[in-house]
Parts: sequence; C-alpha cells; structure tokens
Amino acid sequence: MFYTSAINLATMIVSILLCLFACPATLGFRQSSWPSNRAGLFPFRQEPPHNNHHVLSDGTTMRTTSRECWQLGRRKHRHGSKTTTRLPMVFDSLPPEIMEQISTQDVLDRILDESLRTSARKPIMIQFDPSSRAIWRHWRGTVFQETWRSAIRHAVWAAIVYFLFVRCPRVKSVFGGFNIIWAQILGVTTFTLTFFVNQSYSIWCRILGICRNLQGRLNDYLMAAAGLAQRNEDIQPKSATMPTLRRTSTASQYTETSIKLLRVQARYVRLFSILLYASLTRSHRPLLTPQGLRRMVARGLMTEEERAIIKQAAVPANTRHNVVLMWLFRTHLQGCKAGIIEGGAGLEVQLIRRVQEIRGLANGMESVLKGRMPFAYAHIVQVLVDATLWLYPFMIFSSDINLYLGFMGTLVLTTCYQGLFDLAKQFLDPFHNENFWLGSDALEVDTLIAETNANSVRWMNCLETMPMTTDDIASGRLDDFLLPEDGFTVEEAAQAAERERARQAQLEEQQREQQQQQQGRTTPALQKKAAKAAAEQEQEALLARLEVTAGELEETVAILNAQPGLDFVPGLDDEGESLQYHKSYGRSNVTDMLDDADDDDDNELVDQFRETAVSQLREVKELVEGGESGSTPIL
Repeated sequence: MFYTSAINLATMIVSILLCLFACPATLGFRQSSWPSNRAGLFPFRQEPPHNNHHVLSDGTTMRTTSRECWQLGRRKHRHGSKTTTRLPMVFDSLPPEIMEQISTQDVLDRILDESLRTSARKPIMIQFDPSSRAIWRHWRGTVFQETWRSAIRHAVWAAIVYFLFVRCPRVKSVFGGFNIIWAQILGVTTFTLTFFVNQSYSIWCRILGICRNLQGRLNDYLMAAAGLAQRNEDIQPKSATMPTLRRTSTASQYTETSIKLLRVQARYVRLFSILLYASLTRSHRPLLTPQGLRRMVARGLMTEEERAIIKQAAVPANTRHNVVLMWLFRTHLQGCKAGIIEGGAGLEVQLIRRVQEIRGLANGMESVLKGRMPFAYAHIVQVLVDATLWLYPFMIFSSDINLYLGFMGTLVLTTCYQGLFDLAKQFLDPFHNENFWLGSDALEVDTLIAETNANSVRWMNCLETMPMTTDDIASGRLDDFLLPEDGFTVEEAAQAAERERARQAQLEEQQREQQQQQQGRTTPALQKKAAKAAAEQEQEALLARLEVTAGELEETVAILNAQPGLDFVPGLDDEGESLQYHKSYGRSNVTDMLDDADDDDDNELVDQFRETAVSQLREVKELVEGGESGSTPIL
C-alpha cells in the first residue's frame, strides 16, 4: 500500500511538471505574443547569449560569459562561505563602471526607439475580456504564472509529511489537535494578508494616479502656451488643406517665431518625461549615463550645448529632469517678455503654479516609491503566510485525510495565499524595478512616454489654424458661425443638400456654355484638343474622388475597430506601427464585442456604417470605370 501510493504520487507530480515546463497552453491557458515589457531593453532582465561583447568607453571590447552578464543585475554579498542575494531597491543605482560597460549603443537605441514614439505599441496594462471563460484562459499576468513553482514545492513538502506520518505513527500522534492551532493562525493570516493587499493596491493606484495627473498638468501647461502664442491674422488659407473655408479668404495662424518657440517647449516636455522615468525605472536607467546623454544628442532629443549644461549642473544624476523643467519654465517667461506669448501678470502666476504642480507630482512619485511600505509590516506578513502554508500538511494529514485530497488542498491553498502575497508585492513594484517577479503586468513606461510625446504637440496642432480672426470678432462678422441650438431637422438638411446640388449643376452648366462658346470660335483641331483636355480633367477629378472615398472607407473601418478609451486609432494615427490590441484583449474589434453581447441593434448600426462606406466606394469605382470605357480617348 505504501509503495503504491508513493508511485501514484510521483507519477502525478511528474505529469504536472511536464505539462507546465512543456507549454502552459496545454492546460488551456493563452499567452500573449509579445515578451515582458522589460525584456530586451536592459541586459540583466533576461539571460543573454553566450560570449557577449560589450563596448567600453575607450572603444575596446569586453568579453563576458552569459553567467557573468546574468549576475550583473543582482548584488552578491559574501559573508564567509555563505552567499546572500539582496534584491536591488528602486533607487540603489548600479556602480558607474558597470553601467558604463553595459550601456551600449544597441541597448540605448532600443530604448530610444520606444521613447521617441508618439503612439504607444501596447496599452498601459493588460486589457482583458471580463467574461469568466476568457479570464480562465489567460496565463500571462495571472497568479498561476507567478506561483506555480511555489505550489509544486509545497506539494512535494506535503508528500514528505504524509509519508513521514505513514512511517512514523508516533510523530503523527504528536500533532493530534493541531488543527485548532492552525485554524487560529489561518484567521490571523487571512485578515492581515487581506489588509496588506489593500494597502499595496492603494500604493499602486496612487502611482498610476500621479502618472496621469503629471500628464494632465503638462497638458495644461502646453495648452495655455498654444492658446496664448502670438498669431498672424488675415492669412490666406490653402484650399487643399481647408476646402470648406468659403465664407472668407482669411484665417488665423501662428507666427514663424511663435511656432518655433512652441516646438522647443514641446521638445523640453518630451525630454523632461524621458529623463524623469529614466530616474524612476531600471529599464530606462541607461539613458542617464554619459553614453545615454550622448546618444540622445545624436537621436535629436537635445543639443550638444544642452547636454553639456545638464552634465555640468550641480545636481544628482537621477534628478537631471529638474534642469529641463526649469528650462521649460524660463523659456515661457522669456517668451512673454519678448511678446511672443501674450498675457500679463496673471498668466505668470498661473504658469508658476503649473510648474510647481509638475515639480510636486514628479518628486511625489519618487517619495511614494521610496516609502512604499515599512519593512516590519512586509516581514510579519511573510512569516504568517509561510507558517500557514508550511504547517498545513501537518494539520491536514493529522486529521486522517487521504493523500490526494491533501495534495490538492496544498496546491489550492498555496495558489491562493502565496498568490495574494505575491500580488501585493507586485503592487509595491509598479514599474518592475525588482527581479522577484516576471513583470508581466507592470505599468508600461514606454506607453506613458509615448502618450506624453503625442500630447506635447497636440494642442499646438489643434490651434494651428483658426476659422475666425480677430477682425471677424471685432467687426461682428460672426453670422456664418451662428447655428441653431437644436441643429437642423432632417427636412432642412435635405433641402440644403438639394440647394447645394442645384448650385453645382448650375455652375457645371455655365462652364459647358462657356466651353461651347469658345469651341464655336476655334478650329476643329483645337476643339478636339479642348475636348480631350476636358475629358482628362474629368477623369482626374473622378480618380481624386475615388482616392478620397477609399481613404474614408479605411478611416471608417479603423475607427469602428479601435478599442474604446485609446488616445489614438491603431492603423490610422500610428501609421500602422502599433501591435494589434486584440492580442492582449479578449475581443478583437467592434463586431466581436457586439457579437459577444448579442446586441442586434448595435450590430445593425455598425453594419450600416460599413455598408454605407463600401457603397460609396463602389459608386465612385463605377464612375471611374465608365469614364475609362467611354468613347472619348484618355491620353
């Protein structure tokens, strides 16, 4: 009996290990296609290949083994014959000589490639379908991915305790009634662990809130600068870019100097954001090194003079973003004095307040990361969780529970309690600065930087051209902008469209009459040439209309398929460079979401949008094909 149980248990453990090591997908889990958000950006995030070469500052090459590279990310402290590994905290910088060696140009370019984007490749965190079936299918970013090794260890320990009780009944008798003591420990552990998770989650939410508030304050600053920058009035707009401005031939645009100043301020905002997150995260820390600053000059983030000033500033290396913030502050004040930024004393007060808020949020994030949780609190929770899990086999098998129920109970209890504790520690490390976990669901720093980059020019582009000028407002020429509060009815809109078609038909008739009059005064050869030119012009107009209609169809499909809440439309605003979001989101597009909800009305609405766009494109294609098959030759 004893040997049969041992063989069955060993077979069960080996089967589980083979399934987990082979592929988590065999258990029904789904993994995302992209790696961890830190993989590949910093050399000691994953074990590099053998025989690595690192370029030193003097141009020589240092050859290191894969084991040496792997150990660069961990601090080894030797005491006699013992070796202890201390996980690096957020602001424990690596020695400068090590950073000098591993911050190669290839690593810097990979970091800067993501930091220079204006459209994020990934959402700020894992997106998911809230249905239970989709949640159970996920593997990446779950407690199963983080705790399965711990669950196997505790299961093996439970098997050892079981066979100890079978071979030594006296040991089992010693633990008679131990279930009462263990139940008391379980109650204390459950209460303490639950409260610890809540406290850790509040810190995670606070960090995310600070990141969003910081983006908001930077947006406020840039929006005020864009709205108060000096402008040229009565500018002739380009009909190609603004074909609807038929009321007047003038518009309001930035002056040449003001647009340059706004672009400089936008670059300072991007540089401030990159240097700030480089000081807060290990994934972007190489940008603070001398090689990183030089590479940022080469990639167009700063000038050589600015790099020299930042390098010589009497501030710590991880607070150099404050130098850029002061540049941004002073540039705005100098623009006000030069008359490029309009405003008075009230504007300066608001400006100072916004800069102070930006400074407070940036430094507040650093303070929260440094004082995230007292060590004694985390220590007692670790003791309680370990005591509960390691003592569970003694309690369960002293109550005459069979091996299989005890084995499964150990797996479930370890997954739940160890998973909650690991989840709480992950909340305390929102940027994945420490290597005790995989970082599958850490906050995407590249996404935060890309969003800030996009916002740095958003408000300037929004006000690049304004439909009404100062002269229009001063003279009261605003009748064309006064529209009814309730809008136009369907009948009124149809009547307006009919009048527009009649006007277009009248213009075309006048053009034909003029052409006929001109043909009556010309020779047959010139008439034939004029007819050919008219046919070519009509064909070009049809082709232009076809191109516009096809573009509208692509834009319609992209907008309908975009996930709600995104700052940009994938495939439309990012030039097709972003990853497909359905790889991290359970539902791929609008149609799938509506199918899941079984909402027939919304399905009909989406189909109507798509069919309308397709029908418009088909009509234009028929017109083009009809023109190509006409009797008039097109040369």
